[in-house]
Amino acid sequence: MNIIFNTGEGHWPEPIYLRIGYGMPEAIRSPKEAHSHLLFRWPAIRGEKYSSARSLCLEADVDPLLCEKARTVFIEACIEASVLD
Repeated sequence: MNIIFNTGEGHWPEPIYLRIGYGMPEAIRSPKEAHSHLLFRWPAIRGEKYSSARSLCLEADVDPLLCEKARTVFIEACIEASVLD
């Protein structure tokens, strides 16, 4: 019997490039990386999309079916925060 376990390692087909402040452009390749940036590297002023992106990226790290939706919401949060590169 073969059993497949989800390791929560969903990656996006293409990275999202963003720049926080005057730093170097950064490539975000997964919901896990996006969630980490939302928690620890995001600008202090946070809009409406920030909370949605944070919770959805956390959920998508466990459920790969949410991966593409998390990517879309993360892009919306990036646009809202003016950090897309």
